[in-house]
Amino acid sequence: MLTKEGMKRVLAHPLWMLLAIPTLGLIYTLINQEPVQVWMLYTDLDDLIPFMKVFIIPYAIWMPFLYLTFIFFYFKDRPTYYRTLLAYVISVLICYVIYAIFQTTVPRAELQGNDLLSWLVQFVYTNDAPFNCFPSIHCLSSYLLFRAATQSKSIGRGTKIGIGIITWSIILSTLFVKQHVVMDVFAGIMLGHVIFGWAGRLLKSRSKAVYEEQRSYLSQ
Repeated sequence: MLTKEGMKRVLAHPLWMLLAIPTLGLIYTLINQEPVQVWMLYTDLDDLIPFMKVFIIPYAIWMPFLYLTFIFFYFKDRPTYYRTLLAYVISVLICYVIYAIFQTTVPRAELQGNDLLSWLVQFVYTNDAPFNCFPSIHCLSSYLLFRAATQSKSIGRGTKIGIGIITWSIILSTLFVKQHVVMDVFAGIMLGHVIFGWAGRLLKSRSKAVYEEQRSYLSQ
């Protein structure tokens, strides 16, 4: 039987931090409503990007990819796990603030056919209102995982390539299934890039402060 102390250790386990992801997802569903005023960032470049329903496959694997990669980081490179998760939480919260003051939408494709891919696209369209687009959280989070993998010295080259392929497939899928426009993608990547760097400096500064505090205590 699990003791009280054992329960505390379980609840304090770093993997529980991943609960931040579904918690933020719940907030997203609450704010993914049609606003009073909405902008569209569609450009001529978006006209050149065709609708390709096959890309609903990489688009749909985003959530499993997110969780599995974080779990992989946890076991393979703990500092990268903490840094990337911190960057994810901060970046998504920033996105929510942007959605609250600058809401955008995306014109979606007209679906034809009754095949599985068309059904999957329709399922996404039905369950995810075309708002909360700029920046793209799909692109932001995928890029964070890619950036984290590439900078880690504990992750092998083959794994980095695999994460990279999945990352950029997901990012491109947001355009090809007409869930986002180019500016959404660019903003998501840039936000992830900046916050990932900042999160690393924050954790490094925090670790240094804790070390100095411990050294001061031991020298007394």
